Amino acid sequence: MNQSFELTPNRLRELRGFAIAARVLNFSRAAHEAGCTPSVLSRRIAALEQAVGGKLFLRTTRRVTLTPRGEQLLAHCQRLDAVMLAMAAELRPQGGEPAGRLCVHLPGSYGRLCVAPVLASFMAKHPQIRIEAVYDDAYVDLVAGRIDLALRVGRLADSQLVARRVGSMRRYLCAAPSYLAAAPAVTDPAELKAHRCVAFSGLRTGTLWQFSQGRRCRSVRIDPVLSCNDAMATRDALLAGVGIGIQGDYMADPLVACGKLVPVLPEWELSISPIQLVWLPGADRAPALRALIDFLSAEL
Repeated sequence: MNQSFELTPNRLRELRGFAIAARVLNFSRAAHEAGCTPSVLSRRIAALEQAVGGKLFLRTTRRVTLTPRGEQLLAHCQRLDAVMLAMAAELRPQGGEPAGRLCVHLPGSYGRLCVAPVLASFMAKHPQIRIEAVYDDAYVDLVAGRIDLALRVGRLADSQLVARRVGSMRRYLCAAPSYLAAAPAVTDPAELKAHRCVAFSGLRTGTLWQFSQGRRCRSVRIDPVLSCNDAMATRDALLAGVGIGIQGDYMADPLVACGKLVPVLPEWELSISPIQLVWLPGADRAPALRALIDFLSAEL
């Protein structure tokens, strides 16, 4: 480093952008995580290269790698980050009680039935934390939506997020006894075409229902008599005897146990989806978010 290297606010912003780019080795992804455009990130890194007197990255059309100077600076950044984390821990309020505001995005029905009671317990334990809970089955971008933590059911498409698996959801077909008593018997997935079906439009596969039995796989494109974008509305339609539909185990199991719903084609399995908490890299350094992640992981 040259003697004029000073930790000004601009320099710290440049170092943060460099550290992110050094970790992901992708300028577009690093700019997204740093909250700026790729051109702004490039200017910050160019200014940093001028300050340290050498190139930090080797960039080709296929890959980005660190130079020896870049490796040296990254080691300094990691030590600086460790110092800042230690200082933040030491300067917390006495007693270590986390505080602050968090925005949490949750899937509609699963969030209301399974997560809302857990959030209530968390807030009783941490009265200085304020939570804005958004219940919505739509996909949300954490940066654009200013979301601190999201819970997602199914496979993740965004590899930039940090994820922690907290459970899984099994889905199966079911219907009310009143519908099954008046309808033809169902012994094979293909026979669903002759039945009144209720669909949840939030399913990734839509109206293509996919079944497996050992190594056998079967897909059936159903023509629903009712399609809902809310899983609880789908459940209510099934209870009313409208037809056959797919339900998640968290909602169907209690209704099957009391006889209000009956499994259909139980020998054929539907998908099992992972349930995961996701957040932006580094966001969990905030004590309030870390506390919520740990609490939900333990309770769910």
